[in-house]
Amino acid sequence: MHMKSLPGQLMFLCILLAAASNAQPSIGGLVLNNATLTPVAYADVVISGTQQGVACDSSGAFQLCLPPGEYQLEISALGYQTVRHRLTVRQGENAPLRILLAPAVIALSDAVLVYSEESPHHIDQWLNATDDVLQKAEGVAMIRRANFALEPTLRGLNSGQIGLVIDGMKIFSACVDRMDPVTAYVEVENLEKLEVSRGAFDLTKSASVGGTINLVTRKPDFQRPFSLQAESGYETVSRLRRLRSEVNYASANLALRGTFSIKSAGNYYAGNRILVTNSGFEKNNYKLDAVRKFAGNHIVEFSFIGDNARDIGYPVLLMDATRTKSQIYRLTHRWDSPGAGIQSLNSTVYYNRIDHWMDDYQRDVTGREVMPDMYMPMFGYTRTLGAIGEITVARGQHLLSAVLDGYRLSAFADMKMESIFPDVSDAYLLNIGDAQVYNLAFILDHQWMPSARLRVRSNLRIDHSSRDLRNEFGRRQLQGFWDNISVRQSTRIFSAGSFLEYRLGRHHILQGGLAQSRRLPTHIESYGFFLYNVTDGYFYTGNPGLAPERSRQIEIGFEQIDAPLRWRVNAYYNHIDNYISGVLQSDEFKTFANIRSAVIAGGELSATFAPGGPLRLSTSLAYTYGHNREMDEPLPLIPPLEGGIGLQYRAGGFWLGLDSRFGSRQERIASRTTREDETAGFFIVNFRARLPLAKHFEAQLGVENFLDQQYHEHLSINNLPGRGRNFYFGLSAHLPD
Repeated sequence: MHMKSLPGQLMFLCILLAAASNAQPSIGGLVLNNATLTPVAYADVVISGTQQGVACDSSGAFQLCLPPGEYQLEISALGYQTVRHRLTVRQGENAPLRILLAPAVIALSDAVLVYSEESPHHIDQWLNATDDVLQKAEGVAMIRRANFALEPTLRGLNSGQIGLVIDGMKIFSACVDRMDPVTAYVEVENLEKLEVSRGAFDLTKSASVGGTINLVTRKPDFQRPFSLQAESGYETVSRLRRLRSEVNYASANLALRGTFSIKSAGNYYAGNRILVTNSGFEKNNYKLDAVRKFAGNHIVEFSFIGDNARDIGYPVLLMDATRTKSQIYRLTHRWDSPGAGIQSLNSTVYYNRIDHWMDDYQRDVTGREVMPDMYMPMFGYTRTLGAIGEITVARGQHLLSAVLDGYRLSAFADMKMESIFPDVSDAYLLNIGDAQVYNLAFILDHQWMPSARLRVRSNLRIDHSSRDLRNEFGRRQLQGFWDNISVRQSTRIFSAGSFLEYRLGRHHILQGGLAQSRRLPTHIESYGFFLYNVTDGYFYTGNPGLAPERSRQIEIGFEQIDAPLRWRVNAYYNHIDNYISGVLQSDEFKTFANIRSAVIAGGELSATFAPGGPLRLSTSLAYTYGHNREMDEPLPLIPPLEGGIGLQYRAGGFWLGLDSRFGSRQERIASRTTREDETAGFFIVNFRARLPLAKHFEAQLGVENFLDQQYHEHLSINNLPGRGRNFYFGLSAHLPD
C-alpha cells in the first residue's frame, strides 16, 4: 500500500468501522507551513513510540482511526522541524487538527543533547565535566594534558583550525600553552547541548577549515515557576568531591536561573594503581541568567558565567596552573515574527575576560632538560568584545539568513626567568606583546527546497581582519626576527560551501557537500614569542606574514532515519594548502610558516537500535587519516581508528547501562617533526546505573575502566596515562517532581 493513498483508504475504513460498532473514532487535520500557511504535502504523522502512522496527501490532509485515549503525535517532513502534538481522542466526533511546521535548515551540525527529555545523556553519563559530553560526539577526539580541561579536536584538526564558541560568542584562551581551552568555562549543569559542525559547510559561527563546536548553554525555563536542584558526587580514582546546585524561577514574563558548582580532586590513579602525582585541581563555576518577555514577540536575555580554578597540576608539562579566572557576559535581543516575511531578528553584544597564571615553583628545576636552574612564572590574558546581528527571512521554499559578526581581541602574555642562583640576574620576556585583532564577517546562509525530496543549503562568508602589536617592546622584539615583514597586517578572506540532502524514501537520505574555506592565523601564530612546544621540544616564534590556510573539501553520506534501526555513514576529504606548521630555524627554535599542503580524510559510522521496548543499543566508529605533503609524513595528533558500543536498559526511573570505548594501535606518527611515538590500542569497559530512591531523590553510581586497564591515548601529551578503575556515586535532589 502506498503512503500517498493511505489517508483516503483509512477514512473509508473508519466510516465502515464506525457504522459497524460505533467504537472507533477518527481524528484528522491539516499540516501547514507556519510561515506561508501553505500545505505541507506528504508529511508523516506517527504515534510516538509506535510504528503506527500515515502520510498526508498532496493537500497536507491526514486521517487516523484511534481508540479513545491520550496520544502524542510526531509530525515530520523534509525541510521542516519535527513537531510533537499531544491530543485526547474521545468517542464520537473530534475537532480537526491544524498543525504548523516551521521550516528547518539542513542540520550541518550534530546536536548532542545534554539536558532534554529526548536525550539519553543526562541518564547514561556520569557527567563530571563538559569533556564527558564532547567525547560522545562523532569526529571529536580529546587532547589530554592533565586530569582537567581536555582540548577537543575535530577530525584531526585543532586550535585555530576549528572554531570553539559559547552561544556563538568568540572566546580565546589566555594560556599560550593551551592549558585553558574554551570548553573548560562551561560546566555540564549549564550545558543544554553541543552543536558540532564537522567540515566547512556551516560558516555561520566561524571561519575554519575543520568545523565548529558551539556550546549552547541552558537558559531559564518559563515552564517551571519554581524549581530547586542539588547534586553531590564522589569519585575514587582521584578522590574528587563535587557539589552542584540550580534554582529556577519564572512568572508570566520573567524567568531567572542561577547555578553554582564546586569541584576538588587529588592526584589520580592510572591503571594497575599507578599514582600520577601532581595531577589534582580545584574549581568553582557559577552562572546567572535572566529572560524578559515584552509585548510584540520581543525577548531580552542576559547571561553571566564566572569560572575560577586553582592549583591545577600538569604532570607532563613544564609548569602548573596556579590560578585561572574567566568572566563572560552576554546580552541578547530576539524579535520573533516581526512581519513582512521576516522570521526573526536577533542581536547580541558580549564581552569576556580570561586570565591565566602558571609557574613551576613547586617543581625541581635543577635536573630538567629545558631551561634548567630557573623558574619561569607566566601570566596571560585575553579580552574579547563582540557583537552579532542576524535576520532570517522566509519566502516560499527559500529561507535566507544574513549575519554580521564582529569582535575585537586583546591578548597579552609575559614570562619572568628567575635563576635559583643569587648571583644570576633575572630576565623578562614578552610572549605576546599586547596583540590587537579586529575581525568583521558578513555571512549569507540560504536554504532552498525545490521539491519535497530535495533541499540545498549554501553558505557564503567574507572576513576582514586587521591586527597589530600595541606594545612597543613587543613590536621591536618580533621585528628583530622579521625585519622585512610588517607587524601590522590586514587580510580579507572568502569562504563558501554548499550541502544537499535528497530523500530517497521515507527512511533514507542521501547527503553530499562541497566547500572552499579559509582560516586566518591565530594571534599566537602571528605574534607569539619564545613559546615552548612540549610535543616537539622546540621554542616557537610567531610569523606576522603568515598567509591564511586554504581548504577544499568534499563529503558524502547516507542515513536511515525514523526506523527502529537508525544509522549513518559518511566519508570526507579535506585538502589544505598553506598549512601552518612549525619550520626549523635553528637547533632549539622553530617559526610558524606556511607549508605546501596537508591532507585530512576519513569517515564515521554510527547506529542505534531501539525496537520500542526498554532496550537500546548504540555503536560508533571513526577513522582519520592525516598527511603532511611537504615533509611526506603523517600529521601529528591524528587519532587512530576509534569507536564504542553501548547497551542501555530503561524502565520507569530505573536505568542501567554497559558501554565500552576502544582505540586501535596508531603507527602513523610524525616522527620527523615531533616527538610522537607509536601508541598501543586500548579497550575500556564501563558500568552505569541510575536509581530512584524516593519522590525527590535519585542516585547515580557506576564503575569506569572496570578492568583497570593501564593505557594512554594517542592524543595524550607525553603519554599521560588514562585514568584507572573508578567507582563513582552521586546523589541528587529536586523540587518539585
